Amino acid sequence: MKRRTAWNVSRTACVAVCLAGSFAFVGPSQAAEYGQGTYLLGLSIPMIGFTPPPGFYLSDTIYAYQGSASGNKKFPFGHVNLAAQIREDFLVNVSTLTWVADTKILGGNLGFAATVPFPIGTERTSAGAAFTGPLGNTFSGSLTQSVWGIGDMAVAGFLGWHEGNSHWNLAVTGTIPTGVYDPDMIAFLGLHRPSVDVRGAYTYLDPQTGLEISGALGMTFNHINIATNYQSGDELHFEWDVNEHFASGFSLGVGGYVYDQVTGDSGPATRILGPFEGRVVAVGPLVGYTFKIMNLIPVNLNARWFHEFDVRNRVTGNSIFGTISLPLVGLPPAVTAKD
Repeated sequence: MKRRTAWNVSRTACVAVCLAGSFAFVGPSQAAEYGQGTYLLGLSIPMIGFTPPPGFYLSDTIYAYQGSASGNKKFPFGHVNLAAQIREDFLVNVSTLTWVADTKILGGNLGFAATVPFPIGTERTSAGAAFTGPLGNTFSGSLTQSVWGIGDMAVAGFLGWHEGNSHWNLAVTGTIPTGVYDPDMIAFLGLHRPSVDVRGAYTYLDPQTGLEISGALGMTFNHINIATNYQSGDELHFEWDVNEHFASGFSLGVGGYVYDQVTGDSGPATRILGPFEGRVVAVGPLVGYTFKIMNLIPVNLNARWFHEFDVRNRVTGNSIFGTISLPLVGLPPAVTAKD
């Protein structure tokens, strides 16, 4: 009985804050133009299908990515088509504000989320061998560029449901191209293309044992990049995790993602590169800790590391996330221990 009581206290704190960052879709991801997508894979893990009680929530994530591609593989980088020895390094801060309303539609809680434009980050891209410049001239040698500033903003609306140990939600997210971008540079923090992502997520959470199993399936629909006349294809993505939440407040698990571009790209660059359909699979560990400030405000810390493999038409690397989440208004009700 002690195990159940302690877990209920920890669960109330954890699930009330885990969703705060799960509708942020900004920053680098996989395939299409630049070998990247607007949906940031791995950001929403864990508890991706759970909607917290009504209130305001804040989530802040430090995201680091390092990837590379060797050989003579060419990538569409704006007006610059690159070949050989690509390397990308991202260090980005992603902050998301989430509001879950008292309003219900079709029995589900209505909510909204926004990734605000004040997060800052840095990105550095290097390329070796050869590249084609904006005037169509081909150069040999190497090129390294870096940028600093904000990334693309995103806004989302969602509905969340609960029934016993099952929790699920549906979300629609729009990405607004507000990030640092120059079609004549190989470094970037924005992709200069609006997109709409539709996603459904499910979480099974057993309060008796602390076992959580989550999964989410979505599709990103891209608008054309008017600066380069490049149309990226539609992108299918799946995220998952199996996580054990302990009575002490710690959690430990494993998760990952699968990305597959289901339609090809189009535009002038594809005459050289072809449809450039991308794919990637990643897996890695998760660790978390939930505690309360002044025995009142639940705070959740979570770290994830994902190693990528089975990659096509993109760089291969590792993603690292460090997230802190907490409620701002509308704290979850206190749980009284019972024997």
